[in-house]
Amino acid sequence: MKVVSFFSRFAIICNIAFLLFIFMGKMEARKPVTPDADRVVAVSYVKDIIITLGFAAIIINIIICIVYSVLIVIGKQKLIPKSLAVVNCLFLILQCLYFFYK
Repeated sequence: MKVVSFFSRFAIICNIAFLLFIFMGKMEARKPVTPDADRVVAVSYVKDIIITLGFAAIIINIIICIVYSVLIVIGKQKLIPKSLAVVNCLFLILQCLYFFYK
């Protein structure tokens, strides 16, 4: 099941992007608002990717955790990368707290 391992690693990358998304949001909140803000500032490509992956991380984590649950129910626990599974489940809890109880 290399597919599960691949998507587990992809979810970790999305989780890192989620942390960067939170960090960038906190940094943006600290910037003072200038009265000459009637122009639009383009978001850099890397920042745009981080924002997209940060938002998509919760959906990807839900899917990965459902796959983990199905594999445990059918008795194929050996196919699950355990450390990645624990980290992804912890990130899912953190993301639910951030998005739904912010």
